[in-house]
Amino acid sequence: MGAFEVTPADEGRHAAGAEALWGESWYLDFAASDTSYGGYVRLGVYPNLARSWLWVYLVGQERPLVALCDHSLACPAEDALEVGGDGAGIAIEMPEPLLRCRVVAEGSATRFGDPAQVFHGAHGDPVAVRVELDWASQGPVFAYEATTRYEQSAWVTGHVTIGDETVNVDCPGQRDHSWGVRDWWLFPWNWTAGHLDDGTFFHAARSMLTGADLFREGYVTLPGTGQERVSAVECEVSLDGEQLPVDARQRIGGLRFTTEPVAHAPVLLVADDGREARFPRAMCRFKTDDGRTGTGWTEYNWPADSAGA
Repeated sequence: MGAFEVTPADEGRHAAGAEALWGESWYLDFAASDTSYGGYVRLGVYPNLARSWLWVYLVGQERPLVALCDHSLACPAEDALEVGGDGAGIAIEMPEPLLRCRVVAEGSATRFGDPAQVFHGAHGDPVAVRVELDWASQGPVFAYEATTRYEQSAWVTGHVTIGDETVNVDCPGQRDHSWGVRDWWLFPWNWTAGHLDDGTFFHAARSMLTGADLFREGYVTLPGTGQERVSAVECEVSLDGEQLPVDARQRIGGLRFTTEPVAHAPVLLVADDGREARFPRAMCRFKTDDGRTGTGWTEYNWPADSAGA
């Protein structure tokens, strides 16, 4: 269908379709170059289900997972990008559309010694969190061809508070915005985004169905040369017994690299009809075949009956 044209108005909310699983989300990642800290925030709005999802996940190579996951918040009214409830809240602002995004989120999170506990309903130690971060554009928006979604490489600044500790954030990151029917329990996929030590940014996503290729999207932004849309997106991953990624071999256009997860931050997704999907995300180190290194995030979606299950 070709990539659609993204305008500043697309930073806000869109008219909902009639489907129950029509949703809209704002997704924001960050990963320190030394992997000492990282995290992601996601607001998912589901008007036809009259609810919102809020995720605030904070990690580090020597840190336990801290996770705030609330799927019971109200749906924000009209065009608002602000929602709150008992123990959780988020506000997203676009001071400069397509150039800068600001997020403030806070609530009562849980600290997990073993991230895989998230898949088993375990209860960790409660801890208060607050995120105050800005994502500043480091390149043009990248519009998908297969769906209504766009991505943007960014530089992230601000601070994160976990209990009585404050972490100053100054590192590369990624943000995306999508809208439409999103059935998490339909098919598996991989999404990856990162930044290399020479200033290169990259991103790709593809379906992970055995014997089928539903979509593949990606770009590489080299310093001084601009963003290149690529069609070759490959991913071969090894999983542990909990379906968390152990390592992966990936290709995005001419960029070939290995992916080493260093801090896991998974989500368990349960549909209203009881279907489940494991959604492992991980902050990673990347190493290219030509010796460059970097950091970023990767994710896999594994519905219960998929090949990764």
